[in-house]
Amino acid sequence: MNKSLISIKAITLSAMFVAIGVVLSFFRIPLSTFTEITLTGLPLAAGACMLGPWIGFIIGALIDIVGYILAPKGAFFPGFTISSGLMGLIYGLLLYRNWWDKREGKNSILRNKSKGLAIRIVIAHFVKTLAISLCLNCFWLSVFYGMPFKAVFATSLPKELINFPIECFLIYLLLCPINGYQSFMRKQRDIE
Repeated sequence: MNKSLISIKAITLSAMFVAIGVVLSFFRIPLSTFTEITLTGLPLAAGACMLGPWIGFIIGALIDIVGYILAPKGAFFPGFTISSGLMGLIYGLLLYRNWWDKREGKNSILRNKSKGLAIRIVIAHFVKTLAISLCLNCFWLSVFYGMPFKAVFATSLPKELINFPIECFLIYLLLCPINGYQSFMRKQRDIE
């Protein structure tokens, strides 16, 4: 019975993060033909942080698919669905608390404290920005629009450099209460 409650909780939270991500995907700031600023990474990072890397992958893919169904913008391209899912996977691998608890000692800086959370967020967002936003998404855009990869990369780089500190700060503000809540719940379970 406890497993079914965990599954219901995970499904409910996942649906909530997908819905928030889809709503945030409607608010876009276009910078050029193929670069824009969105805040869909915030619920994706929060969902992956709370539920883990595999559910983070599913949340990311669903945000892309449902967002396209509700407000199609051009032709559907599955490469961006893969990218969005991989973003959730990266955030889950680097931010999911249970993963760090198993691998790090009790006094590790990367484990529980807000400083450790900030370091993990910067690492996760850097990996996401470099691997997905600058490499994979630029590749998909070059394939989709038939443009040279270097041209797409050159237009995406300034956007990512501007977005990086802003998104890290926003993710930190969002995950601090979540991290505190998870620590509180873990202590409560240990007391019982």
